[in-house]
Amino acid sequence: MLLKSWYRGLWITVGVLSSLLSTQLWANEWQGASKVVVAATESTLGVIQEVRGKDESLAKQRIAAVLQPVVDYEAIAKGVMAKFYRRADNAQKQAFAEVFQTSLENTYANAVLTFDVRQYELQPSPGDDGRAQREKVWVKVFAGSSVYDIHYTMSSKTGAWKVVNVILDGVNIGLAFRNQFASAMGQQGNDIDAVIAGWVSDPQ
Repeated sequence: MLLKSWYRGLWITVGVLSSLLSTQLWANEWQGASKVVVAATESTLGVIQEVRGKDESLAKQRIAAVLQPVVDYEAIAKGVMAKFYRRADNAQKQAFAEVFQTSLENTYANAVLTFDVRQYELQPSPGDDGRAQREKVWVKVFAGSSVYDIHYTMSSKTGAWKVVNVILDGVNIGLAFRNQFASAMGQQGNDIDAVIAGWVSDPQ
């Protein structure tokens, strides 16, 4: 009887420790993902303060340089192509990833240069994303008299934490671009090359 109680106590202890370790691991992963978002945001704001109104082309180049290490453009482009990704050959996949990266960088740069961003606040962790190597990082941005909620989905599948989707004030940007791509495919008779050649940056 005492032996059974000892074993039961041992397994309860192991279970509690495993739960604590799992919680700590998740907390550490969220902190790692949020540091990437904060660093990129700080760098972007620094660029805005330095060059906005002086050289817009240079500003866009420097903002693009901030984004490139922290955004998984290939993963996002694959999600945007969705079911059409399987139909594309390697050259088409690469071509779309490149044009999509350029369009996304331009869209983001135009937005941050247009709005009078005053400050931002990293929000408390919204909880475990529920998927391996994924974290949610929420930021509140104050621009002019407006406040925007930005929800980043971060992934570490490439080894470093990178953005794989963004929800801006409830608008899922990845889904918006996916719908845009599907619509363009319909308009172009499922001609992937034509869609890539005519890709525009602003999702409708």
